[in-house]
Amino acid sequence: MKSIKNQQIQQTTWVGIDVAKKSYDAAIYLPLGTDDKPRAVTELPKNSFERTEKSIEAFRYWTYQIRDKAGVPGGQMRIVMEATGRYSQELADWLRKEMPFTEPVIINPKIVSDYRKSLYTGNDTDAIAAAALARFGAERQPEETPESPVEYQHLREITRQRLKMVEQRTAANLRLEEIKDITVIAKIQQTLINVLNKSVEKLDFEIKKCVEKSDELRENIAYATSIKGIGLTTAAAVFAECGRLSNYSSRQLGAYSGLAPFNHRSGTSINYTHISRQGPKQLRQALYTPMTSLLKYNPEMRAFRQRLIDKGRTPMQARCAVMRKILILIRALVVNKTFYQENFHKI
Repeated sequence: MKSIKNQQIQQTTWVGIDVAKKSYDAAIYLPLGTDDKPRAVTELPKNSFERTEKSIEAFRYWTYQIRDKAGVPGGQMRIVMEATGRYSQELADWLRKEMPFTEPVIINPKIVSDYRKSLYTGNDTDAIAAAALARFGAERQPEETPESPVEYQHLREITRQRLKMVEQRTAANLRLEEIKDITVIAKIQQTLINVLNKSVEKLDFEIKKCVEKSDELRENIAYATSIKGIGLTTAAAVFAECGRLSNYSSRQLGAYSGLAPFNHRSGTSINYTHISRQGPKQLRQALYTPMTSLLKYNPEMRAFRQRLIDKGRTPMQARCAVMRKILILIRALVVNKTFYQENFHKI
């Protein structure tokens, strides 16, 4: 069975796609023979397409044409792209619809960027980025990204917009504090803050509407908000950024969040640990505020944090561990379809 799977991997054609707002560049990495060396990204077949659903037909024809010309005998074809918000998600949805066998993968841009730098490609164009993605797929064989339901995608757009509005409001309040003695400017700044306050309120209302329209979201958010300190906004952001939590194991969710510890050790002079930051920053930002609340009101989380500090962790490392624990706890409640009970088990 294992040999059959390895044979399928060797016969897989990988297509890398670099996505932009109006177009996308694609590059093809054909299967290697037993004696072939890895192909340089500058030599891979490349093409550019308009980012529309209609372009998928032309894209599919081009990939088949390249494979037929090279004499590739069938086999699987997979697609890999880096995350570019709704642009990559929308393209992945089109591909799942028209070419479901490609099982699109959406990769964290930081991982792809580090990999591309390791190839020493010289130029850094969209076409080269697509080629590097294709080679990344062929070498690393990433698993398919779980499809996110439409209501989750819509919720993500709302929660991310709310986060931007809150960040702008914070900056506006700080600016008001600086110029409060200049009456004319202060009035203008206060007007801006009032507009931002109304915008945040409107987005809060839209979050509630989005959740109420989905039985699945409404149920899952009820489980999450049964934890004292987790409100609707936080729970909505968690599901918006992660999608269905049942798609992950606890370890996978911790890794996806970017809150998993990453140890850097070299010789005797370098030895420190930090979080990987590989997942969406919006998820970590959403978890930070409730983390401070839970540490204040939840004795189990407070004890968990103290145990980590007693073992030598820094206060910030302990806080990040609490954030990860909150996320995994929310997953456990959703998967087991149960509400949170204090002191039900030891953390």
